[in-house]
Amino acid sequence: MVDYKQILRLRAEGVSQRGIADALGCSRNTIAAVFAAANGAGIGFGQVADLAADEVRNLLLPEPVKPESDRAVPDFEHVHRELARPSVTLLLLWNEYVAKCRESSGVPYQYSFFNEQYRRWVKAAGASMRIVRSPGESIEVDWAGDAMAFADPLTGDPVDAWLFVAALSYSAYSYVEAFTDMTLPSWIDAHVHAFEAFGGAARLLVPDNLRTGVTRSDRYEPGLNPAYARLGEHYGTAIIPARVRKPRENHEDFVIPSFGP
Repeated sequence: MVDYKQILRLRAEGVSQRGIADALGCSRNTIAAVFAAANGAGIGFGQVADLAADEVRNLLLPEPVKPESDRAVPDFEHVHRELARPSVTLLLLWNEYVAKCRESSGVPYQYSFFNEQYRRWVKAAGASMRIVRSPGESIEVDWAGDAMAFADPLTGDPVDAWLFVAALSYSAYSYVEAFTDMTLPSWIDAHVHAFEAFGGAARLLVPDNLRTGVTRSDRYEPGLNPAYARLGEHYGTAIIPARVRKPRENHEDFVIPSFGP
């Protein structure tokens, strides 16, 4: 859960919304929502310094008044935890919820409303949506972090190096290699070496929107560097760049087209 008190403390210390989001591992939309709630209530860290984290959360985001209804309210915290398990879907959890309602003579939500309420809970709680992945289906690739340095074995001079990282999306099994530049030839070589290490290519290749391989960021028709596109064709893998500024989106809403067997 998002720690609203920590957000207000970091805000009082002058940390930016981006910095707070990175420090606490939540989205900037969540940080902005907490800022707006605090501004609307006229509350700063000084007013909540002596309160517990739960008290601060309830102060800024009070529990909604439950309408008079015979509908049984799902336990969305339980739903969110269960979605982390393999092969568990919202439809499966809704069916379980309906079965429990019938046992207790309660009236369940319709499936569409169940989904809508869950997504609202995720947004309010600042939780990440579960991303559905299949074993061996996709590989995520990117240059990772800041430049590193090593000593040239002949001259002893420091040489910059950048880490290429490829990770199987389902298992997070990774391949890492250092290069002295981030040029297109190094980018292509890194992919080839990663595929060799994995023993093959996946059906989908998901790079970040870096200019080395992606010339235009677009959800449906991304522009790919011709050499990078040919690499995908050679290995029979579809290159689907990650969406810009959507690191916490629900991938169940992103329908990947079929590229054949």
